[in-house]
Amino acid sequence: MHIAIVGGGITGLSAAWELQKRGIEFTLLEASDHWGGKVISSKLELNNKAHFLVEGGPDTLITRKPEAWELAIELGMLDQIVNPGSETSGTYVLDNASLHPIPVSPSKFIRSPLLTVRGKLRMLAEPFQPARRDDEDESLADFVRRRLGHEALDKFIGPVLGGIYNTDPETQSIMVSSPIMREMEKDGGSLIAGALKRSFRSGKNKKTNIPRFISFKNGLQALTDELARQLKGGLRLNARVEKIIRDENGYRIFIAGGDNIHADGVILAALANQTSEMIKEISAEASQQLSAIRHQNIGTLSLVYRESDIPSKPVISGLMIPRREKRMIDAVTFTSRKMPERSTAGYAVLRIFIGGGAPEMVEFDNDRLIQSVQKELAELLGITAAPQTWTAFRWQCGFPQAHVGHLKRVDEIEKILPPTLALAGSSYRGIAVPDCIHQGREAARKFSKSLI
Repeated sequence: MHIAIVGGGITGLSAAWELQKRGIEFTLLEASDHWGGKVISSKLELNNKAHFLVEGGPDTLITRKPEAWELAIELGMLDQIVNPGSETSGTYVLDNASLHPIPVSPSKFIRSPLLTVRGKLRMLAEPFQPARRDDEDESLADFVRRRLGHEALDKFIGPVLGGIYNTDPETQSIMVSSPIMREMEKDGGSLIAGALKRSFRSGKNKKTNIPRFISFKNGLQALTDELARQLKGGLRLNARVEKIIRDENGYRIFIAGGDNIHADGVILAALANQTSEMIKEISAEASQQLSAIRHQNIGTLSLVYRESDIPSKPVISGLMIPRREKRMIDAVTFTSRKMPERSTAGYAVLRIFIGGGAPEMVEFDNDRLIQSVQKELAELLGITAAPQTWTAFRWQCGFPQAHVGHLKRVDEIEKILPPTLALAGSSYRGIAVPDCIHQGREAARKFSKSLI
């Protein structure tokens, strides 16, 4: 048995790892010149004296979804894991061009000018709202309005979750972006009761002191690098798949440059908009459905400043920017405050997120891009100095948008495809790294069962 895996991001690498554990031969094909996809860590240097570790894509992993933690243990990487601390401490939101700290404690919530008294009372009335206990999908916006009210959506929850998923809360599927909130509502009748029940159960079953978020000493790319290092099958970079056809012996995968390989089954771990082109000759209907899944431009910039060039007030670790503010950038993270060990003392490192409010920025040339970002930082945070050095990571049409009904669409596509052709990755059943690890490994498990 031989399985081809198309896509060498975290999903494809995880699928290959699972196949290897099961003794199944595989070939992993990646179109680019590196493994890991958007999991990419980079080192910046300034005058041979200052050094900085920055991330292009995700910079932390949540352990509530245990897949990344468990994979790190399997790879023998526990000694490389670091705890980056809280994800919410010092986070601000932009509201009517003003900065407001997100109230993460009861006292801060009561004093916060971010919400009106009416908005706060509506949030506090959440336990008394009727619970929805079915499994039907709804938008993130509809869910928050229903449970917490319009102000919570507009001023608080919407900007945070909309920013994390680089999407419009009015169209984003709650069952993809945050199914845990629907689970808490269903389990406890309200978010508060559901959270308390989950907290009690986790406290009762907790055996080890695992941090909520983790990273690695040398960046998240350490995880994908170690995966690639320990894989023993056929690993091919710069191998862009152009099309896949089905024949009497399985599948023929055609690679740019004229090469092709045979496989008994295929795990498609690339984005849906890329996979759509590959499988046209296998199923025109599935190809069309895949192409209908929207993918947004996305990118990040990491900028290094002298600490003295950053205004002393306010001291923030992150800024979420709702799309209603009509800014060119989507969010700012002070990574040197979040993980100071990754930066030389005396410098500040900022990470800027782009592509949501102004998708065209991802396609700007370097000069126009940095000028646009500097203008935003000057207006929003009072940072007028030029960065000492910077780097950018961009992915055109590289961020899936899971609209309401997305999971049903994926179910329908999978019914159309042959059982020996599997979909896995961020375009399908969750975009976070643990979600992608789960999908890759689950596809490999199902394959091993169906082909035996």
